[in-house]
Amino acid sequence: MTSPENGILLTIVTHEDVHLAIVKLRDGWSDAYQKKAAVVRLSRADLEKVGLKDNARVELTSPAGAVVVTAKLDTMCEAGLGFMPSSLYTNRLGSYEPSSSTLPGKHIGARVMPTEKHITAVSDLIVRRNRA
Repeated sequence: MTSPENGILLTIVTHEDVHLAIVKLRDGWSDAYQKKAAVVRLSRADLEKVGLKDNARVELTSPAGAVVVTAKLDTMCEAGLGFMPSSLYTNRLGSYEPSSSTLPGKHIGARVMPTEKHITAVSDLIVRRNRA
């Protein structure tokens, strides 16, 4: 059995969210964007496995990176899966290897752990690259 402090392994399935797209177009990288994007939907069984209640903060960690988001109960979600809108948050978790894939994957393996940390700020997810 997995202890809550070690978290559990899940597959995060990303999806397009029209409401998030509208907020992004209307408000940019705003607090409203963060509120809609920084969410993972989990089954009751998975929330219970890590000792969480609806709307608790969790840290999602993958080989590519980590983010802190809000975990929300989704009664339609199967155990072992988490659903997140495609966003800066899932971009941080996903890895992209151009030699093996033409597009980043929609399924991301991640560890979910309870946390007291603050939600990852959008500004921490935006990477600006200097052009030579």
